Formats: sequence, C-alpha cells, structure tokens
Amino acid sequence: MSPDPHAPRTQEQSIKARKHQLFEDDDVVSSGPSLPFPELLKVTPAEPLSPAIKALLWVVGSLVVLMLLAALLTSGGRKKPKKAGASVAPAVRALG
Repeated sequence: MSPDPHAPRTQEQSIKARKHQLFEDDDVVSSGPSLPFPELLKVTPAEPLSPAIKALLWVVGSLVVLMLLAALLTSGGRKKPKKAGASVAPAVRALG
C-alpha cells in the first residue's frame, strides 16, 4: 500500500517555516552584564579553591607531565628513512 501522493504531508514543513520557528526573535533582553566590570568586581566575592581541588589539579597536572615525558622518551627521535635503491640492489644482484 503506497501513500497517496496528493495527501497533505502533516509531518513535513518547508525549510523556511522551520527556520522561522527555530530562529524566531522573541523579546530578547540584552545579554550584556547589568553592571560595568569594575563594579561587578567589587560586588563579587573572591573564593579561593579548596585544598581538595588544588590537590586534584596537582595530581592531574603531574600525570600530564609524566605522560608527556614518557612519550618524548619512547619516541626515540627521528629515524633516517632507508634509501630506495638499497633494498632493490640485492635482488638485482641475485638475478644477474
């Protein structure tokens, strides 16, 4: 049973209609800060990190440094590429 090609498609909408629905301008208030930055700094209290968070950051940072050092030490530096003619020459000598 195939669907009727002349039946209205209720689930499909035109791209323009969907675009209008998605990007419809609601009454958007300015997204900027309500106070100037110097005043915002005066109002906002400074909260230092807890010792547990500091310890966690030190552990994660140490692991990153250790992984970097391990990667650098195991890479062994750049290896020289083999010459293309060096691997072909023994095979040519055997045939000749």
